[in-house]
Amino acid sequence: MGFPMKRTGFAQPLLAESATAKEMLGTLRITRDGRKFRYAKASTSALSAGKANIVAAFAAEVMNEACANAHAIGDQIIEETITAGVAHAENKFRGGYFAINDATGEGHQYLITSSSAVTAAGTAIFLGLADPIRVALEAATSEFTIVPNPQWGVAESAVEENMMAGVAPIAVTANYYFWNQTGGPATVLVTGTPAVGTVMTLGGTAGAMAGIQTPLDVDIAQSYGVLFGTVAVSGEYKQVFLTID
Repeated sequence: MGFPMKRTGFAQPLLAESATAKEMLGTLRITRDGRKFRYAKASTSALSAGKANIVAAFAAEVMNEACANAHAIGDQIIEETITAGVAHAENKFRGGYFAINDATGEGHQYLITSSSAVTAAGTAIFLGLADPIRVALEAATSEFTIVPNPQWGVAESAVEENMMAGVAPIAVTANYYFWNQTGGPATVLVTGTPAVGTVMTLGGTAGAMAGIQTPLDVDIAQSYGVLFGTVAVSGEYKQVFLTID
């Protein structure tokens, strides 16, 4: 269910940034040459062109919360309570997920189409869901997590044990929206000197990719692409065929 894939009529040019959201976060865009991009928002830090970025950690105040209200099968607009202390802008969680992580209804996930603004002192949040509740949720029993879209708040990181979100094709201002490349040929900062055909993962330099270690390091075994065309030169930008999407 949810929404059909959008193929044309994108409101934001591919190589542009925006201070306001023009598409739903996570929207997939495929170019005629086969490259893939996801609509993303930068974190409070700016991004550089050609550098890898990672998925943000979940916010503690919306994680593993007990349902304050019961929600019947068929409900698509729900009110819930989160922990106070952090302000959330309107539609911050649009494109994210209302996930039931424990007790009645556990294992079900719902795409969020809208979310209300919450002040730092506030606890009530209203969510619009793309699909109706499938299993009735019980107040004080069912537990939920509001999962931001993986393309929300992406940042460069030197920590290899993270999940890669994409590669910024342009320089991006902090907190701005942009198209994050996730598939196909990309020019990316590389650390080390991996050979052509090497499976690539996150590197130990912020924004860089590196060859997966041999023997395999299980902590950084996730593959995000393959180096092609020429052997890498550490600290330079080389061609990686991204395989995130």
